[in-house]
Amino acid sequence: MEVMDEVRVLLRDADPDGELPPCHLRSLVLGRDALEQVPELLDVLLRETGADADGRVVLLVDPTLIVREGADVKLRAEQLLAERFDTVKAVLDDGHDELHVVDEVVAAAAEAARGAAAVVALGGGTVSDIGKLAVAACEPPPVLVTLQTAASVDGYTDDVSVLLRDGVKRTVPSRWPDAVVADAQTIAEAPVGMTCAGFGEMTSMLTAPADWYLASLVGASGFHDGPIRLLDRVGDGLAQWSVGVGSGDPAAVERLTHALAVRGIVTGVAGTTAALSGVEHLVSHMLDLHHAEHDLRMGLHGAQVGVGAVVAAACWELLADRMADETPTLTADALDEDAAHQHVLAAFGHLDERIVAECWSDYAAKLRRLDRERVEAVLGDWPRHVKRLGELVRPSAEIAERLAAAGATASFAALDPAVGPGLARWAVANCALMRNRFTVVDLLMLLGWWGEAEVDEVFERVARVTS
Repeated sequence: MEVMDEVRVLLRDADPDGELPPCHLRSLVLGRDALEQVPELLDVLLRETGADADGRVVLLVDPTLIVREGADVKLRAEQLLAERFDTVKAVLDDGHDELHVVDEVVAAAAEAARGAAAVVALGGGTVSDIGKLAVAACEPPPVLVTLQTAASVDGYTDDVSVLLRDGVKRTVPSRWPDAVVADAQTIAEAPVGMTCAGFGEMTSMLTAPADWYLASLVGASGFHDGPIRLLDRVGDGLAQWSVGVGSGDPAAVERLTHALAVRGIVTGVAGTTAALSGVEHLVSHMLDLHHAEHDLRMGLHGAQVGVGAVVAAACWELLADRMADETPTLTADALDEDAAHQHVLAAFGHLDERIVAECWSDYAAKLRRLDRERVEAVLGDWPRHVKRLGELVRPSAEIAERLAAAGATASFAALDPAVGPGLARWAVANCALMRNRFTVVDLLMLLGWWGEAEVDEVFERVARVTS
C-alpha cells in the first residue's frame, strides 16, 4: 500500500500556505508483502531519477539475523534484487554485539555505496541512519531505499541521523530516503520489546511539543503549528489500537508502523527534531552516554524515551505548581557562562574529557542564544502561554497509563538493561546540560527550581504514577 498519497494530503491540510520545508520522500510502502515489491519500486525510482537502471545496487546490512516466516529476510531481499540488478551485499560490523552509528562505520558504508546506482538499507534504525549518512556523502548520490524491519523508532522517514561521536549522541543532517518500504509481516515478527520500544518513542509527541513551543518563546527555536496538526492526526485512535502492541497484534503493529512513519516525516518538514525531541530524548541520550562511556550495552532508544516522557510530564507539572505558588524570577547567575561551565564539569567531569568538551560546546551555544530581558518578558506574560502549553503536554499519569496498556516500559527499573536509582537521577538532573536544546528543565534551572528537592519531587511524581 502506497502511503505517500495520504501523507501529501495531510501535509497540504496542515500547511496550506506551504511555509514548511518540503518532504522529499517519494514513496512510502506499507503492507504484509511489501518486501516483494522492492525490485519493482527500485526500478521505477531509478528511471524517475535518471539513474542507471542497469547499475550496481548495494544491499547494506548488519550481521543480525532477521527472520520472516522462517526465512532469512536479508537473503530473500538479496535474491529479489539479484533477479533484476547487479547486486552487491555490504555487511557493516564494528566488532560490537550491536552496530553503532559512528564515523568509521559511516565511512565504510559510503565507500561501499560510492559509484552505485542505488543503495537498499535493510534493517532497523541504526542501518537506516547509516544508509542516509553514507548516501549523503556520495557524489552523485545513489537512489536510497530503506527496507524497514522493526517499528522501534521513527527515524526511517526523516532527513537526519543520530551519530555517536566522542561518546555523545548527536542528531546531524543526512538526507531523505527516496523510499521507505515497511514489510508488515517482518515487523510483526520482530522481538516484541522492539515494538513496545516503538510505542515508547511515540509518547514523545505527548511532551516534546511543549518544549518546542517554550523554546520558541525564549528565542531558542522557531515554531510552527503545522507539524502539531499532523501529530494530532497521528494520535487519532491511539488509546484504542495501542493495547494490541504488547501482544504483537498484527493490526496494532501496522498502525504503529504507520504512525511512526508519519512522525518521522513531521520531523523532516518541521526542519528540526525539536518538534518531537525534548526532555524525554535528553534523558535517553544521557543513559546512552553513560553506557557507551563504560562500554556497557545500550538500551532500546524508544523504551528509554517512553520512561523519559513520564519524567518530562512530571517536570511540567512541577513547573505549573511552582508558577501557581511563587513569582518566577531568574536567578542572579542564570545566564552566567562561568557558573554554567562549573555545572557541566560537575555533571560530566568523571567522564572522558572529549565528552565534557562536547557537552559544554552545545550547552554554551544554547546559553548564548538566550536574552535575559526576553526570558523575563515571557515570565511576566506567563498566564497568556499556560493554555497553549497545556495543550501540548499530557499528564504524567496518562502517559504512564498508555505505556502500561501497550505493554511498554514506564519505569527506569524495568528498562533493559535496568537503570538503577543513582544513574536515573544523574540522567534526569543533568539532562539539560548535554545538548543545545531548550526545555522545561532549562527554565526550571534558570528560575532556581531545579535543586535536589525539585529533582526528588519529580521522581516522587513518577513513582506515584508508575507503581
